[in-house]
Amino acid sequence: MSVVQVDRLAISYAAGKRSVPVVRGVSFAIEAGRTLGLVGESGSGKSTVARTLLAHLRTGSTIERGTVHVDGQDVFALSPSGRRALRGGTASVVAQNAGQALTPSMRVGEQIREALRAHGEPDGPERVLELVRLVRLPAPETIVRRYPHQLSGGQQQRVAIAMAVAARPRVLVLDEPTTALDVVTQAAVLDLIADLGRELGMAVLLVSHDLGVVSAMADEIAVMRDGEVVEHAATAALFAAPQHEYTRALLAAVPDGRRPGPTSPVPARRASGGTAVPMGRGADRVPEDATVSSTVTSRAGRTVPPEPLVRPVVTAEDLVIRYGRGLPAAVDGVSFTIAPRETLAVVGESGSGKSTLATALAGLVPAESGTFSFNDGTVSGDLREPIAGRSPELRRAVQLVFQNADTSLNPRRTVGAAIARPLKLFTGSSSRERVGELLTRVGLGPEFAERLPAQLSGGQRQRVGIARALAAEPRLVIADEITTALDVQVQAGILALLADLQRSRGLSCLFISHDLAVVRGVADRVAVMTGGRIVEIGPTERVFGGPNHPYTTTLLAATLEPGSTELPDVGDGVPRWRHADGWTDRGDGHLTRNWEDA
Repeated sequence: MSVVQVDRLAISYAAGKRSVPVVRGVSFAIEAGRTLGLVGESGSGKSTVARTLLAHLRTGSTIERGTVHVDGQDVFALSPSGRRALRGGTASVVAQNAGQALTPSMRVGEQIREALRAHGEPDGPERVLELVRLVRLPAPETIVRRYPHQLSGGQQQRVAIAMAVAARPRVLVLDEPTTALDVVTQAAVLDLIADLGRELGMAVLLVSHDLGVVSAMADEIAVMRDGEVVEHAATAALFAAPQHEYTRALLAAVPDGRRPGPTSPVPARRASGGTAVPMGRGADRVPEDATVSSTVTSRAGRTVPPEPLVRPVVTAEDLVIRYGRGLPAAVDGVSFTIAPRETLAVVGESGSGKSTLATALAGLVPAESGTFSFNDGTVSGDLREPIAGRSPELRRAVQLVFQNADTSLNPRRTVGAAIARPLKLFTGSSSRERVGELLTRVGLGPEFAERLPAQLSGGQRQRVGIARALAAEPRLVIADEITTALDVQVQAGILALLADLQRSRGLSCLFISHDLAVVRGVADRVAVMTGGRIVEIGPTERVFGGPNHPYTTTLLAATLEPGSTELPDVGDGVPRWRHADGWTDRGDGHLTRNWEDA
């Protein structure tokens, strides 16, 4: 018998005096112990459908027709008390944005305890620690005493999963549950969810744009476009022989991080492996006026002639960043450069220091020590200075696209107002035409200028954040997980836009991501971070091709490929590697510094 039954569901929302349909006659069923993957482009209605399983509709939305039954109950016919019992008891959700789902003023242990108490479950300290260990968070006794802002995005996501499964629900809704997770943690969390689904007999609805995740987790897949299900089939059958042209287009747009050669739909750019010198510890230092003496092979497989080394726009040397006196360094002795028109990708586990590095580059957290500077020939400055101490020219030159578009946009200001503000501040002009042009460049359109963030999907909000950063016409863009909320086709368009800006405007990019397939397609060089340190840095194909540092090998082995029907084996989600003294367990979530040579 089906635990979930959605029948001919149609939903619309009010946009001024108009009624806009967002879901058009969707039907599906999920049996106990089965997982349905819901995929499609940003704004296709995936999350709207998923939230109806918890009797939730966005403000201004209306059910035009159809029904939603969960565990035999018509969820929209329930009383207010019945809906409270449904949410978290019968059906739970793991939201796309765990940071927004957690209460910032409560310690995470107390929030887990509250989720248990709300449904009459035992809520003692041992049960809370049991749930924390279940989702494989490091140092459980310490984690439960922290506030959400003291956790990385991936750690916040795992706390949200612990709260969702606390009452052992019958239905679990996963709305982009792995967007904030590195590949090792992602594999461990998905393995955990699969185990819980089997153990508890849960019906699972997985909403995701990551076809690798969906293919490994789902028994069947429904593909949505413009509010309709255009194809619904068993996972293996859909990947082997997609029937609808839109499904085929989605699969064709997926970058494959393991295939040699060009792996992304983004147009190939010139290789920069010979134009920027890695400056990590142990790297050979080359004088800035030196030239490359050998040819360089580009990502497109072409051999290009040597070209002079150029002066980097960003230089970091022995950079140390910490969040408080006496606390361990979040970034510990990091050195690197970024050249003009170069994309340096930073990859690593959740909590490795990637986003801390990004926020320091943007001036949102101060550097404690080391050299950190920007110089593109026209604008220069000390990047150790916080944003308030930087010149207007430097603030304009360095722009950050935040990982979490939900919390970086003012919910009371329209999309147009959000983009017009940096336009007016940095260019003196905030015309509707220019706002519309920027919205069009990120794949939306001028009509989105009048909408509020709550009226957009997660992927659409992310594109607004990108448009806002581009409004300043920067020289360096810090892209902090900017593709996590985007479907593969929109993702390809955004990455192509960045590539075009690099060619036409000399834009440089610090690209932070856990999606190794995307990284391989867009990055000139890759830096691998863990425990606040860079353990490997080099040209993209060299890093992906190996031989690698043991931690890099772990990341590559945990990458999910679209069409795979199995999760990678990462054991208990705590990678192990060969240390000088033998096999060593990470244990505390950080790598020891005394590595054996890879």
